[in-house]
Amino acid sequence: MSVWFRWRPGGSAGHIELRTTLTDGTASRTANIRYFVVNAPLAYNIILGRPALNRIGVVASSRHMKMKLPSLEGAVITMKSD
Repeated sequence: MSVWFRWRPGGSAGHIELRTTLTDGTASRTANIRYFVVNAPLAYNIILGRPALNRIGVVASSRHMKMKLPSLEGAVITMKSD
């Protein structure tokens, strides 16, 4: 568990593992990802941790606000942020 959530009011409510599909509309990749449930007002719906990103082969660029990952068929999936 992330140290950041240990001192926040409410803390962690636990975790759940969900089958998650990442897609750019043309190709997709599905993996089981563990999500931590927290009781905190956050600006994001989810935060994918490094273990999950590394396991599915994501290359992230915060400067370009994109991440790329391989599909199981060999295509490159490009996901863009707002």
